[in-house]
Amino acid sequence: MAVVRGLLLLQGALGLTGTLGMLVLMGFNPVYAVAPVAHAALLITLGALLERRRWALVATMVVEVCAVAGWQLQALLGVLPQLDFTVNLTGLLTTLVLPVTVLVLCARRVTARA
Repeated sequence: MAVVRGLLLLQGALGLTGTLGMLVLMGFNPVYAVAPVAHAALLITLGALLERRRWALVATMVVEVCAVAGWQLQALLGVLPQLDFTVNLTGLLTTLVLPVTVLVLCARRVTARA
């Protein structure tokens, strides 16, 4: 579970780093930081609770499924000519590879406990 905890911390830290860049581009308006900071806090909190609480594993899986579904929706909407979706390595790693890795590791842990 230390690997999952580290991946969740990394995912939260990368989200906060992206938030700082977005704040600079949006004129330091704190409204744009509410959702990313809440998401990072949720990931870090779930990472801290993984060892002690079984529900934290399930909640982590739900959060990561939502992240992957959000990426898929964004890619699907990017097909429309009015919307743009740029696929790059950083985006793939932070919004697809990390959540899928955490999801697989948590699913293995849940099935091992059952």
